[in-house]
Amino acid sequence: MSTLNRFKRTGVILACGSVLLSTALLVRARGSDHADTPEIASSPGGDLTDLYIFPSPSDANKVVLIMNAHPLIPSGQGPATAFDPNVLYQFKIDNNGDFREDLVIQARFTGTTPGTQTVQIAGPIAPSRTGTTSVFETPDSVTGTLNTPFTLSNGAKVFAGAREDPFFFDLEQFYTIFPDRAYPVFRPNFTNTDGNSVSTSPANPNQPQATSWRSPAAARDFLAGFNVLSIVVELPKSMLTGGGSGKIGVWITTSK
Repeated sequence: MSTLNRFKRTGVILACGSVLLSTALLVRARGSDHADTPEIASSPGGDLTDLYIFPSPSDANKVVLIMNAHPLIPSGQGPATAFDPNVLYQFKIDNNGDFREDLVIQARFTGTTPGTQTVQIAGPIAPSRTGTTSVFETPDSVTGTLNTPFTLSNGAKVFAGAREDPFFFDLEQFYTIFPDRAYPVFRPNFTNTDGNSVSTSPANPNQPQATSWRSPAAARDFLAGFNVLSIVVELPKSMLTGGGSGKIGVWITTSK
């Protein structure tokens, strides 16, 4: 199985962190979305969940970047789900420490049918616009197909398609500790929390029903079985560092 197909449940999450590509050291920051608001839940194609960065297991001179979007796809429906063709998906890379993107890797999709949807990749390239305004730069000459690995003309390997969501989160327990965070899209069925049955409609719905996380053995991964849509890029570290110190900052964005 190739590197691009086996990343599930591996890697390091960086929501907006720094990576020292010249060594194995990774500075970590965690973040996830997963339909946190009704607005983003109604437009799942632009809903980012996590960013993963890790050294390529097959080549120490390469790095793997993974962007996950479109959370909460039910089990078995991943291959039947397409990326939003109205969304521009971007990895943004700062390689000089000024907290602005010096390079971008962009993905745009054409079509809405999963079996025939295609993807174009631009970059790594210096963007013509930075910040909150984005332009799809000139794409690579190679066009890929959803759920099929392909190689760009610059040698970067790419996969775009469905994978099981690797993010582990005991959502039930989170909402029993912080019930006021529950969003109106759906509310989990709280049962057996801290060994007790918890009502889904307590007298005070914002009153905490628990005070601590469950033990690792008792925690339940709410996202187990759910799928996301992933964009995976494996490329030489030198393509991202720009001849600098080897330390880069990476974040991901979606734009309509």
